[in-house]
Amino acid sequence: MNKFDRELQKDILTKCIAVYPSYTFWKQFPPEIQDYGDDVLSANILYLAEHRLITIRNQTSDDPYSFLDNMKATAEGIDFMLNDGGLSAVLKIQTIKFHRDAVVVLEDLIALSNMSNADKEQAKSKLSALTTESLKTVVQTITTAGLAVLMK
Repeated sequence: MNKFDRELQKDILTKCIAVYPSYTFWKQFPPEIQDYGDDVLSANILYLAEHRLITIRNQTSDDPYSFLDNMKATAEGIDFMLNDGGLSAVLKIQTIKFHRDAVVVLEDLIALSNMSNADKEQAKSKLSALTTESLKTVVQTITTAGLAVLMK
């Protein structure tokens, strides 16, 4: 589908970011933007708005040229273009609560391993003696190692 043009979307978002926190004005866009045609221009602007990368104030018509006078980048749009996650990466951190009951899962993994019975008992004993903080470190290390294997 040729209606959606990533280069056009990038240009629109870049202009919106350049004037942030103000709204865009149609003269800020190069005349070549008209070459895309009303349908393509409207579709790409609305697409960016639907993804919450820009906002359009006073949207009273579907005329893409009225959009050009009324667009503004959102925080999500700025973070997207900066490609570093921005504040969204910090603010959307999710906390995972770790319970001692997770030890049962680790003990099951030990039981299924190919270690000798003596090593399994020793591992279970050490595991049950760990503090919650130490257990969290063990789980993080195991998870990191497991993800590294999956990503190969």
